[in-house]
Amino acid sequence: RVLIPMRGQCDSLNVAAAATILLFEAARQRDRK
Repeated sequence: RVLIPMRGQCDSLNVAAAATILLFEAARQRDRK
Protein backbone atom coordinates (compact mmCIF):
# COMPACT_ATOMS: atom_id res chain seq x y z
CA ARG A 1 0.00 0.00 0.00
CA VAL A 2 1.40 3.38 -0.98
CA LEU A 3 0.63 6.49 1.04
CA ILE A 4 0.78 9.84 -0.71
CA PRO A 5 2.31 12.50 1.59
CA MET A 6 0.81 15.36 -0.42
CA ARG A 7 -2.75 14.24 0.23
CA GLY A 8 -3.43 17.06 2.72
CA GLN A 9 -2.21 19.64 0.23
CA CYS A 10 -4.36 18.12 -2.51
CA ASP A 11 -7.42 18.30 -0.26
CA SER A 12 -6.77 21.98 0.49
CA LEU A 13 -6.30 22.62 -3.23
CA ASN A 14 -9.65 20.95 -3.96
CA VAL A 15 -11.35 23.06 -1.30
CA ALA A 16 -9.79 26.24 -2.70
CA ALA A 17 -10.81 25.30 -6.24
CA ALA A 18 -14.37 24.52 -5.14
CA ALA A 19 -14.61 27.86 -3.31
CA THR A 20 -13.32 29.72 -6.38
CA ILE A 21 -15.86 28.00 -8.65
CA LEU A 22 -18.61 28.77 -6.15
CA LEU A 23 -17.70 32.48 -6.03
CA PHE A 24 -17.36 32.66 -9.83
CA GLU A 25 -20.76 31.01 -10.31
CA ALA A 26 -22.41 33.33 -7.76
CA ALA A 27 -20.95 36.42 -9.48
CA ARG A 28 -22.04 35.15 -12.90
CA GLN A 29 -25.62 34.62 -11.77
CA ARG A 30 -25.70 38.04 -10.09
CA ASP A 31 -24.53 39.74 -13.31
CA ARG A 32 -27.19 37.97 -15.37
CA LYS A 33 -30.11 39.65 -13.57
